[in-house]
Order: sequence, then structure tokens, then C-alpha cells
Amino acid sequence: LQTFNLPPVDPTARRPQGQPWAYIGCYENTLFGGYGFMAFSDLLDSRKDEYSIWTDFDTSASKAIIAFDRYTGEQRWRVDAVHGFLHNGIAVGRGIMYCLDRLPLFLEDQLERRGIEPPGNYRLIAIDVSSGQILWEKNQDVFGSFLAYSEEDDVLLQSTRPSRDMTEGEDGARMLAYTGASGRKLWDTDTTYSSVPMLHNGRVVTQDGMLALHTGEPVMRVNPLTGIEEPWTWQRHYGCNYPIASEHLLTFRSAAAGFYDFEHDGGTGNFGGFKSSCSSNLVAADGVLNAPDYTRTCSCSYQNQTSLAMVHMPESELWTFNAYTTGNAPVTRVGINFGAPGDRRADDGTLWLDYPSVGGPSPEIPVEITYAESEPELFRHHSSEFGGAGFPWVNASGVANVKSLRLTLAEGGSKERPYTVRLHFAEPEAAKPGVRVFDVTLQGTKVLEQFDIIREAGHDRHGVVKEFRSILVKSVLDLAFEPSGIGTPLLCGIEVIAEGG
Repeated sequence: LQTFNLPPVDPTARRPQGQPWAYIGCYENTLFGGYGFMAFSDLLDSRKDEYSIWTDFDTSASKAIIAFDRYTGEQRWRVDAVHGFLHNGIAVGRGIMYCLDRLPLFLEDQLERRGIEPPGNYRLIAIDVSSGQILWEKNQDVFGSFLAYSEEDDVLLQSTRPSRDMTEGEDGARMLAYTGASGRKLWDTDTTYSSVPMLHNGRVVTQDGMLALHTGEPVMRVNPLTGIEEPWTWQRHYGCNYPIASEHLLTFRSAAAGFYDFEHDGGTGNFGGFKSSCSSNLVAADGVLNAPDYTRTCSCSYQNQTSLAMVHMPESELWTFNAYTTGNAPVTRVGINFGAPGDRRADDGTLWLDYPSVGGPSPEIPVEITYAESEPELFRHHSSEFGGAGFPWVNASGVANVKSLRLTLAEGGSKERPYTVRLHFAEPEAAKPGVRVFDVTLQGTKVLEQFDIIREAGHDRHGVVKEFRSILVKSVLDLAFEPSGIGTPLLCGIEVIAEGG
């Protein structure tokens, strides 16, 4: 840009010293420059001792957008702002650049507090990239500071840019969508959101939910526990930065580095040992999750302070937590994974919940266990050590010394319905047949007699799954275990699925 024939800069303008280029972008063969910083501080107070308060806002918008041929440097066109082109309010696609020309939200609030009416001539404009012609312009409902555009859907979204680490005034309360080519309003909704909106495969994703990009209606999903449709939500633990999206993952800080798997919708997980930075640094690209270290000035204590990258390993253990609730609806499908370190969604759709709950927030499905002795005998190993039937990550943990188990599927249920019940077993230690032998009673009926895990599996750390169909349950599923050998009864997991839809 130093070689380009640029217009002169006003040397008397009170702005941060340095290059006049406030914004740089590129689309196909056109290079864009946001020329000159808007000195917003002049609107509030000209005293120099207060200037530092507004420095960030003085660098947040450009006086003009100038377009160049990216190869020759020839200037193609220039469009001047009335108030300032907000840098977060610039988006481009399908040969059109969209710009918000208005004051920053915080400065607008400061003017109102001083009894000064904000300007009434804000603009949202669409500029033809090749010619600089303004294709359409909006002067009503010009709010917020953020624009996002989907080339695939030709939808332009106008909103604020809220997050824990954004400037004041960026509160998420409204979104508005236009057709990019014509400027036709698609929808306008008052909705609460607390992170930067992301356009993802026809959806608007925020930290508080998901909207359909073309309608603004909440995106629904089926609750895996009840089978009932409900608005899509997710959650995370504490932490700075805001979530960003790739094709399959949301990534963010959730205490440590965190993620949400779009593909399996199984809950929020963590990569232990290192912290996602105060600015977003978990970037998924071409099958690799890149995590450059942005924490050199951070005082948070995490043992790994380094840049790293990770590849997908399906065989790795994956544990999550989630925000599903059942309300007053009966549970139609669930798995209880005894001794597990968190929740996990199986490929067949069953959400397996850890018991006791140790991996973070988890749906509250009442489970009552009594033991032959006062203390439970929980065990946990790595799933890579287990094979056989069922899921290795269910077989790898469990509870021994169990005497009875009650699983509440419907609070105060008055009508019986049939369930398929699957019991998952695996012997965690080297043992011989005949050592751990026990009976299992289900809803008052003995379903397993002289059951020997080792004899059934043929080897320790091999899973055995016993399935029982058409088990009638009104409210509570009851199991009883009676030892008939030296070892105590053991259970790794229980899965119940309502029959008949």
C-alpha cells in the first residue's frame, strides 16, 4: 500500500499516530482499505486528558472505503462514510460489500447520557465491488455493530457483537436479516444472545441457542431422553473468549479448552491440560485442530503453555456434559454408565449418563442403589483395554457389590409401557469361571440365574450384553442382584428404550 497513490492524511486530525489504514480486506481481485480513523472522542470532549478513554473507539471505524486492483494498485473507487464504517460491520460476498455507517454503541449511549440526541441518518449500504455503486441502502432499523453474510444462502445478518471480552454496550437483544442481493427484509426478532452470532449451514449459532437463517425461528432438536422436540441449546463452564465454529465443531474456552460436536450433538467436552486463550485460538481446519498459544500474559495456571495441534482420533475416550432436562415427561431412552467420568452420546442415539455424576452438569435421572456392604465398589479403566460386546467405554467402568437398583423413568407414572432393557457387564480383573456368579431379578422376575461373566465372555475385560424385551414399567425399573459365588454382583451399565415409539 505504500506504493499506491493514496489521498493525503489530515495531519491535524486528533487520532492515534501511525498508518492511516484502519481496515484491510480482499475479495477476489479487489483490495479494500478502510482509509483514516474516525476521531469519535471529538464528539464527547476535546480535553486531551480524557482522550485515552476513547482511544479504542477512535480506531474502530474508517472514514472511507477505497478499493484497489490487487495486482496493479490502481484505485477503482471510493465511498465516504457519514459517521464511520464500523470495522466489525463490514462483510463481503457474491460481489457485494455491506457496511454499517454509524456511531459505536457505547458512544451513542454516552451522547444520550449528556442529553445529546444520536444522529438520525445512520446507514446500512450495499456496494457493488466492481464499480463502487451503492446498490441499496437502509436508513431505518440501522442498529448494532456487526454484520455477517452467508454466500451460500445470500443472507445478511445485522446484530451486535456481545461477549465477555467485548466493549461495553454490546448487549445481544436483537437480530435482523436481509436478502443480500436486494436488501429485502427476511425477519427481525428480539432474541437474547451473549456471544458473536455465527452463520453455520443455514443456521445462526450463538452461545444461547440456534436460529434458522432464513426465518429467524428457533432451531429444534429431539431430546434424546424424552423424544420430545425442544429448542437447541448448549452450555459451557466459565472462561473468557467467545465460541467460533468450523464444519463439525464449536470451539471455545470452558475452564480449559472446550468444544461442542455438531455432528453427534452429544454435549460439551474438554481438552484437558491447556487453556483456550482469552481470544479465540482453537481453529479447526483441514482435519487439524490448531491451538496457537495466546496466553503469555495470562496468570491462569495451566500445566501446558505451548502451541499445539491435534488430529481426530475416534478411538480416544470422549466425555461430555450437557444441558438436557426431562421436565415432567417420561424418559423414553437413556443409558446409565456406572463409574464413568462423564456423559457420552452413542452412535445409536442413546445418551449415556455418568453415575455418580462427576463430569459436570448432567440430566437428573433418579437412580437409587443399595449395596451388600456399606460402601460401593466403583472401578474405572481406559476403554482401550476392553473388547467384546457392547461399548468399550461402558464396559471399562462399573459398580460391584451391588444389591439392588431402582431407576425412575416417570415421576408418578400411572400407565405401564413396555421397555427394552439391556444390561452391560464386563469382568475388570483376571478371574476364573465360577468365581463371580450371581442372579439378576428384573421387575420381580428372575431373568439371569447363575450368571457368570467370565464364562459368558470367555475372557476378562470382554463385554457381555443381556437384552430383555417388553419389560413393563409404570414409574420405576427395579433390579435385584443375589450372589451365588465368591465374588460380588457387578454391573457396568444399563440401557432402557421405550418400545412402540
